[in-house]
Amino acid sequence: MREKYPGWYPKSAAEASALWDNALFVPDANVLLHCLRHPAAVREELLRLFDALKESLWIPYQVGLEFHRNRLDVELGAQDAYDILIKDQEATIEKARERLRQLRAHPTISVPKELAALDMFSTDFRARMETSRASHPTEDIAAAVTRLTQLLGSRVGDKWKPEQLAALKKEGDDRYAKKIPPGYKDAKKDVGEFDKYGDLIIWKDMIGKAKSDKRPIIFISDDTKEDWWWIHKGRKLGPRPELIEEFQAGSDQDFHIYEFGQFLRFAGERLPEIKAGVDQVEKSLQDDVRARKKQNEAVKAIETRARVRELEDERDQIIAALSGAPGASVPVPIGDRATLRARLGELTSELESYQPRLEIVSTVVNGSNMVGTKEEP
Repeated sequence: MREKYPGWYPKSAAEASALWDNALFVPDANVLLHCLRHPAAVREELLRLFDALKESLWIPYQVGLEFHRNRLDVELGAQDAYDILIKDQEATIEKARERLRQLRAHPTISVPKELAALDMFSTDFRARMETSRASHPTEDIAAAVTRLTQLLGSRVGDKWKPEQLAALKKEGDDRYAKKIPPGYKDAKKDVGEFDKYGDLIIWKDMIGKAKSDKRPIIFISDDTKEDWWWIHKGRKLGPRPELIEEFQAGSDQDFHIYEFGQFLRFAGERLPEIKAGVDQVEKSLQDDVRARKKQNEAVKAIETRARVRELEDERDQIIAALSGAPGASVPVPIGDRATLRARLGELTSELESYQPRLEIVSTVVNGSNMVGTKEEP
């Protein structure tokens, strides 16, 4: 039975390990960008990992393109963080200063003393940020890009021709409409003409490479969307079953996928030269994941607040129109009143559904430290 449904049987540890002996390793752009994002020691360990795998490394052209498109966002985002953090801290401290200045006589709080303490903290914080800015590893990061460029060298797939992209666009629209993985989660991306098909291009290239080289593919990615992963009750079991079956049908080879942290642990067991640095790299990766999660939560919280304001504005306009209150633009015809009342009911219901989240939203937005870096692909 298993041979009829190969994608529906998660690989055992022994089966996954056996793939490593002959597989091509394909890091996604978000994995390559880790070589630029982390501190020097972690960056060096990552480059050592790729160097250890270099004979079996390969990337589709699309991966390299996405790496170059997002590289400056990562580099400049890190440089911009100094000014953004200083500005954010100054705004917070100024708010505290203003609260202290408005404080009337208090039995224990010394306003001048606390204002001086805030000034001292602000000065110290700015000095630390300026010290960090002065030691920013611009040249080291440029050197890491050079090393990656040399390491991948000829291990990059070919650029797609315009006629291939046109055909893919038609196929991609059909696949996305039917939610055939991968890539359909990017269907609503408001980007360039072909950018929302990036994952599908990578997928097609991996199938073609596996077929031509007669080697399985291990894909390494921090993309956690459901159009790559088989997720059951919040637990990732491996690649989507449809992906394994399509890959085998198109290449007669096997396919597996790892999140980067998981891949590091397996690599450390098999490659003695990187084993010592795995824990340090994994900790840095986990810190990055937590920070990215907080930033995503803050963005979603802001979007939720904006949506609630839109609903409230529309609700107030309908109430004003139905009541004939001052400010209502024109009288509402009798025939339209039923429609407006129905819409008012919909708005009220939707606003009520947001209420349990609003307190959480307020906490996230007010407590977030929106540094302003863009998320990698």
